[in-house]
Order: sequence, then structure tokens, then C-alpha cells
Amino acid sequence: MAAAAVVFYLGISQRELIASLHGISDQPLFFAALGGLVLMALQALRWCVVMKPLLNLSYGQAYRAMMVGFTFNVLLPARGGDLLRVQYLGKRTGISRAKLLGTEIVDFWSDKWGWVAAFPVLCLLGSPPAWLFRALMLMGGLVITVGILLALMASGILRRGPRWLTNLRDGFASNHWKRLLLVETVIAPLPWLWETFVIMVAGHALGLNLSPMQAFAALTAFNVATTVPSPGNAGSFEAGGTLALIAFGIPKETALAFIFLYHLTQVVPGFMGGVLVLVMEGETLFGKKSLLHLPKPTLPDVAPGAVAEPDAG
Repeated sequence: MAAAAVVFYLGISQRELIASLHGISDQPLFFAALGGLVLMALQALRWCVVMKPLLNLSYGQAYRAMMVGFTFNVLLPARGGDLLRVQYLGKRTGISRAKLLGTEIVDFWSDKWGWVAAFPVLCLLGSPPAWLFRALMLMGGLVITVGILLALMASGILRRGPRWLTNLRDGFASNHWKRLLLVETVIAPLPWLWETFVIMVAGHALGLNLSPMQAFAALTAFNVATTVPSPGNAGSFEAGGTLALIAFGIPKETALAFIFLYHLTQVVPGFMGGVLVLVMEGETLFGKKSLLHLPKPTLPDVAPGAVAEPDAG
């Protein structure tokens, strides 16, 4: 819907759009598809480190879980795959879903902070447009605000309340600040910097010589646009990236064609990989066996007459 609105607003010619798809080079797009799998590997590394204090995932387990979650994000709007992953891990491990959700929120916040941390690095390679500075101010303000809220929640101020709320707070507090400092400064910027490079290479498929700042601006634009929920970010992704490239003087048909092809290179391999994980292991997301083979934690012996407190999380 968003892409159709952009096409109508900009008056993009369907004939010229199709013409821009002729004579494309396959190698840059193939690299972009492989680059998408590397990007997921970097995201899985961040997620694995953030989840480690709460759930002892190996890196391989984290990567497979990330890939399966991505598959369902393609099918469900508003990152429903991430919520499904929380449900799945809670069911398989017995850990409170609220705790897992709290840690997932910390990981999501870490990802956005990675954008803020990557921005100064890209500024060394080129001057950003004015709107990107405004995006930095907005994103930085949101990251700092959410970070303060997470810190307050983790500090134990909200000790009272329903069980799910205390479990959510425990999920926020599961990471020590030193661990988070490592994640924010070293790991979180890597996916953003890597995808910037992938976009630069992929642009050669349509003869585009994108600078690092132009690629980063497109990356920022389609990430901001995907706040409009849709399965697989279809439409909003293309709308945001196209508008960013047009602002750099790239012909509108070429810009839309490139963003569309790039989106495919990122969606198809990850989606197929998640399906392959499920098929190869012969399990469904809510099957009797664990996709990640995570044993349920051993419960301590309960003294006779004692009643275990139910988990309301």
C-alpha cells in the first residue's frame, strides 16, 4: 500500500520501471543475498550475548532461532515472529515468557543503539544530508529515553506489582551494565555497518555507485518506514528506500527497482533458511520436541508440604 502510494505520488512510469530491470548484473545481487545471511549471523551474535544470562543458548542455536523468527516475521506483521519466538522459548524451556520478552526488548533497544553508534563512523566517510541529522536526533532521543526506562525498571524500583511485571523487570535486569556496554559499543553497530556495505555492492546491479553515506541513508529510511506494519515489511520498505535514493538525485524508476530487488535478496534467503531449519529437524514451532534442543531447567527439590509458586509470567 505504501509503495503504491509512492508510485502514484511520484508518477513513476511502469514502462520505465520495467525497462530499468533489464540488463541488471546478477553477481551483486547474489552477494547481497549471501550478505543477508551474514547480516542475520551478526544479529544472532548480538541476540545470543544479550540472552546468555537468562538462557544458555549456543551460537548455533541462536542463529537457527533467529532464522525461524525471521521466517515468521515475513508472514506476520509488526514483527510477530519475534513474539512467536518468545512464546516458543518459554514453552520449551519453562522460563517465564515475560522474562524472555524483557530480554527481547533489551535486544531490540540494543539494535537501535547500534544505529546511533554506527552513524559517527559513516560520517567519517561522507557528509550526511540534513534529514539524516534529524533522524539521528529523533532516534538518539528515543534510545536514551527507552534506555532510562529500562534502567529504572531493572533497578528494582518497581518491585511491587503483578507477577508478570516483576518477571518483565527481571528480564530487563538480567544483563549487567558491563555486558551491555560490550554489546552497544562493539557488537550492535556491526549489522548496520555490514548492511551499509552490502547495499553499496548491491547497487552495482543497476549501475549505481552509492557512497557509504548514501547507502546508510537508504538503510535508515527503509528501517524507519517499516514502522508501518506489514508482513515482510512489503511496501513500506520500498517506499522509504526509494524516497531516500531519489533525494540523492537517482532516477525514481531506478531507485524503486533497486530497492525492490534488494528487498527480495534479503527476504527470500532468510525465509527459505528458516523453512529449511524446520524441515531438516522435522519439527514444528510448537511441536513436542525442541527445535533448539533446550532441556527444561531442573527444578530444585521441594520440601514436603511446600507448594511451588505458579509462574504467572
